[in-house]
Amino acid sequence: MKERKLRRYQNLLTVSGLGVIAFGIWSVIKTILLLFFNKELLADMPDNTLAYVILYIFIGVLLLIVFSIHLFVGLSARAEGFGKKKGSAYIVVAILMALLSLASLVTVFFKADKTSLLELAVSVIVEATSLIVMIELLVAAFTVKKLSKELGEVR
Repeated sequence: MKERKLRRYQNLLTVSGLGVIAFGIWSVIKTILLLFFNKELLADMPDNTLAYVILYIFIGVLLLIVFSIHLFVGLSARAEGFGKKKGSAYIVVAILMALLSLASLVTVFFKADKTSLLELAVSVIVEATSLIVMIELLVAAFTVKKLSKELGEVR
């Protein structure tokens, strides 16, 4: 019975890990699209080519860091879901990511008066889905660790 539950949560952990990676890719794409289509975001920048180069390098490094964090959590979750022993570092990072996702969801509502209804709906759906994936990953990770420990003691 516990073995079956363990396999179910391991599967959920691998799928959730893939979801975290997908949301990491989406974060990068969303930021690039936001910069590309909202030229007024950079309107206050001096008309200096070097300033733009430095800004884009900074944004690129930031996006690389964000994606790397998503990749770390996602790949660690998938590895543990496939039965490899992983530490708890990815769970700590996932908790922080879930808290940031919750904060982002709350922020969407504070900006509701400045956005269209469609934009608001899409933002809420995407942010809520991201938060749900993180919560599922955390529940699965804790359950897999607990069941693996219990079954390890029994075997």
